[in-house]
Amino acid sequence: MRVNSITIQNVRSFLEPATFRLDGPMSIVIGPNGGGKTNLLDTLFLTLRRHIFASMYARLEPTPENAGRHVFQYNDMLSNIRLEPHSMSPQGSEQAVALELEVTETDLINMRAMQSDAPDLLRFAQGRYDNSQLEIVSEWRINEIVAGTRFTYHVVNNQLRPADSQPAAWFLQYLQRFEVDALLRELTGNGRLSIPLLYLPVNRSRHDFQSGVELANHNNYETKRTVDVGSSRMAVNIVSLAIGTLAAKYRLLREDDNVGAKSAFYSDPQVEELTRILSELGYEWELRCTNPMSNRYDVQLTKQGSSFLIGAASSGERELLTYLFSIFALNVRDALVVIDEPELHLHPKWQRMLLGVFERLARETGNQFLLATHSPTFVSPDSIQYVSRVYSDAQRSRIIRLNTQNLPNAKHLLNIVNSQNNERLFFADSVVLCEGISDRIVLESILDRFGRSATAGKIIEVISAGGKGSFRFYKMILDASKIPYSIVADRDYVEQIGDEKVKSLFLLNTDEIKRNVVEDVSSRDGARLVQDIEDAITSGSWDAARATWEYIKSRRRLMPSALSAEQQTIFDTFLSQQRAEGVYILRRGALEQYLPEGFAGKDVEKLIQLLEATDFWERLPTPGRDELQWIARDILDAFEGRNGGQSAISDLTIA
Repeated sequence: MRVNSITIQNVRSFLEPATFRLDGPMSIVIGPNGGGKTNLLDTLFLTLRRHIFASMYARLEPTPENAGRHVFQYNDMLSNIRLEPHSMSPQGSEQAVALELEVTETDLINMRAMQSDAPDLLRFAQGRYDNSQLEIVSEWRINEIVAGTRFTYHVVNNQLRPADSQPAAWFLQYLQRFEVDALLRELTGNGRLSIPLLYLPVNRSRHDFQSGVELANHNNYETKRTVDVGSSRMAVNIVSLAIGTLAAKYRLLREDDNVGAKSAFYSDPQVEELTRILSELGYEWELRCTNPMSNRYDVQLTKQGSSFLIGAASSGERELLTYLFSIFALNVRDALVVIDEPELHLHPKWQRMLLGVFERLARETGNQFLLATHSPTFVSPDSIQYVSRVYSDAQRSRIIRLNTQNLPNAKHLLNIVNSQNNERLFFADSVVLCEGISDRIVLESILDRFGRSATAGKIIEVISAGGKGSFRFYKMILDASKIPYSIVADRDYVEQIGDEKVKSLFLLNTDEIKRNVVEDVSSRDGARLVQDIEDAITSGSWDAARATWEYIKSRRRLMPSALSAEQQTIFDTFLSQQRAEGVYILRRGALEQYLPEGFAGKDVEKLIQLLEATDFWERLPTPGRDELQWIARDILDAFEGRNGGQSAISDLTIA
């Protein structure tokens, strides 16, 4: 089974219908805090676990005649869980969750095996494991279900609606009995128990890391019953289930053949794969019996010649081992693996390695991975194809899938995503784009002065685009991510975005052309122009030389210090239009021209000293300081929804 999508309405932070698509082996959810990422993961997992996989477990109910009798029961802990409606929904409003599931070829193989083996499994279960509900599988007409078929199941007000068709009903019955069938197969030696759904919520690290398992007091059925209800609001210890599963397997092998038990245990395909990955990370491991009298087992690691129990590992090591032991010890294959904040406690290098492990496991095990993260490490030019953003708008969670067709080309995407801006870009509530590092440092200080930190816990990031020519590439990503943004740009940005009337206000800067193109021997523009002229003399075609000359002129233009009344009106009108769209063009030129005398250069250290001074704001010259104050307040007002971008600054002049 593959999950293709989930649509949520009136559940927790989702009020209006919102659809999340999992259309590949890897899905990554990003977004600011409070956007609804964890609510999305909880809703998906709990809906699948309660309604689709039914979460039946074998409960011991002995009778005087049969002390080992078990009965399959629905997990009452799941039955008591309710997904709360949105706090703003009208009383009695309907809650709805729709899941679109896709049939895989593996599902059809499993269904045929369940149907053919059901009589034998039922005979084995009689009196030992009652209420397996496998009798119904004989009614399936599997040939009416084709791999790739998609069925949609609806849960309304926490109740599963009947399937839309008979094939959909058969497929649902298969999923609801999958774990019962797998358990009986393992008990009869005809298969390996596997888990079709694994959730590692963000609170997993709050639970004491108990890796030691005492088989005399360990009940795998009860432990799994608890793990099945784990969510962001209920911490569970999945490591105990994983180690307990390994320990029970090893102990039973020793009962059958004490001499060959160790070899048989470590030659298990899942154990071999676990060993291989740990070896690649520099670890050896061993399942050790630490107390033979009580059959207590734990995992011992060896790293760089030093051995220690897994409980003594670092927090980052324990986090990594939780993923690996959960997936391999519990035989998680062709399953959905959901992890909230996989980066917890991990160094960025390990985060990159972990993403690579997940991608490899998705290919080799058929697992779907769904990751919700705040780490920029998980967002790369390669992984951005998997990314969706969950954010809050007017106290309602929204979901947007980043459409790669609307993103910059590979070269620009690589520069943006691999830069230090990655962390600021994808995890902000709002973004302010500027040109250079000095601009970013100044704007951050000014925004902080006027209340950036008081924006109701929301994050406004200032990002240096590396030049006004890169604004359009950042805008493509921000638009695709539905991240609100503003732009603060030097006055010459008008030449890129202005109409012909505004561009005509700029005059050719002949002094700069003479100084930086003609007289500067290191000028690449000058070298290119000379080469094009040489070629033109030889070929007789001046097209290339003319194009180079136009390019040189377009980059070296300036606005005169004094404009006519008509010119001033044209310029002011254009600035007002841009402000209404969140683009703030500095009237005086570059941001350096708003700084005190002596700070207009590129000395970042000197600039930081100015901004750290207690009187830095008073040292900024007016009227430029007034303009910067207006821009900062307008950006913050727009973010808070207070009519930003509409106020006037007619009292400010260019001079």
